[in-house]
Amino acid sequence: MNNSHLLKLQKITREYQIGTEKVIALQPIDLTVQQGQYLSISGPSGCGKSTLLSILGLLDTPSGGQYFIKDTDVTGLDVDQLAALRNLHFGFVFQSFHLIDELTVAENVALPLRYRANINDTQITDAVRSALEKVQMDHRAAFKPNQLSGGQQQRIAIARALAGNPSVLLVDEPTGNLDSKNGDAVMDILDDLNASGTTICMVTHDPRYAERASLRYHLLDGGLSVVGEDTTVKEVV
Repeated sequence: MNNSHLLKLQKITREYQIGTEKVIALQPIDLTVQQGQYLSISGPSGCGKSTLLSILGLLDTPSGGQYFIKDTDVTGLDVDQLAALRNLHFGFVFQSFHLIDELTVAENVALPLRYRANINDTQITDAVRSALEKVQMDHRAAFKPNQLSGGQQQRIAIARALAGNPSVLLVDEPTGNLDSKNGDAVMDILDDLNASGTTICMVTHDPRYAERASLRYHLLDGGLSVVGEDTTVKEVV
């Protein structure tokens, strides 16, 4: 594999059994994410976007196919091995902020780092400060989440995802709980992060935000296609 390939899906499928009915969430999908790319995946509700993102982030396992993270074939790894890779390689940003109100902003951002071995308090403090600076929220480090606006809370969620210096930022409907002004501000933050080298894979239903990505995909009925520069949809090969 090319060393620039961070993630590589080969013929990935996902099926669910609901009673006697088999539901195909993802048809065979090939997808490569390279260092520094900004990918968006759009499509209607129920088309499989979040399922695909969950597989990419090792929150779900495929029914078939192979998945490589850098040079590691993660197909068939056990739960503990997947958890270790997930914590090492991925930062997650969801539609819901998932912040803990009893903790300060800085403590929320530090949480993923507490699960890592071989990192001391000084290193955690430095990582938290750096992550908060990237989202322009270092001046709110001592605040509690309920003292912040929705847009500010999403920035904190992004900082938490960045604190561990992940290989890829996986973003699921980041503006879903925000008004248009705060949504635009959060998207500006993602644009800036990508411009400085952060690899981003984002799921969004909003075509305006999908178009900000340098590589755009469309998911329909579990099938993935790439949106070309001429704005027509071309099948991925």
